[in-house]
Amino acid sequence: MVMRLPALRRAALVLAVSTFALAEFARADDPPQPRAETTAPAGQKGGRGGNAPGASQGSSSAAEPHRLPSDSTTKQTLDLPGRALDFTATAGSIRVFDGKGEPLADIAYTSYELDGADRATRPVTFLFNGGPGASSAWLQFGAAGPWRLPLDGEALSPSASPDVKPNAETWLDFTDLVFIDPVSTGYSRFVASGEDARKSFYSVDGDANSIALVIRRWLE
Repeated sequence: MVMRLPALRRAALVLAVSTFALAEFARADDPPQPRAETTAPAGQKGGRGGNAPGASQGSSSAAEPHRLPSDSTTKQTLDLPGRALDFTATAGSIRVFDGKGEPLADIAYTSYELDGADRATRPVTFLFNGGPGASSAWLQFGAAGPWRLPLDGEALSPSASPDVKPNAETWLDFTDLVFIDPVSTGYSRFVASGEDARKSFYSVDGDANSIALVIRRWLE
């Protein structure tokens, strides 16, 4: 699924997503303030602001072994016929909490932002295949991303080393790109254990709400 949003409509999206997503989940990367007698949830992470500082101990000690690596941002140049694209690539994740401030899952994303573009008018497109079945890798390396993984020819085999090629048809020419992996696809994973946590994502509403939270968090 592809969701393309002109930058001028981002504020409206944030409001709409907030109303929709809070029906099931607490705000991604910004858990509710705990009561005085409770322990603060694990540290937040993700979004274009990078990893936020940890809150305290408690649930963080249990969740920490499941934590994905810190966000990584690099500068890239893509040489294409008749043009070169300079852009910033980020591989990161956003933590999703439940209504009590307990961490539920880390949702991984990969973003590509064209350098020198006017963020006030530059569109951004969110791409995801939907969970819990498929990651965004097919959209990223088979369609819209800066690089393409050839999926045909005699050299293609399950054991072949990945050899990506510049994608002359990338959408990065006209929009920034954010590829999102729903929970249990790609690098996205559960932090919480138990059937209730899984049921909160393994449903139409749960899947949609978690993606909506990631979009809202990325736009902040």
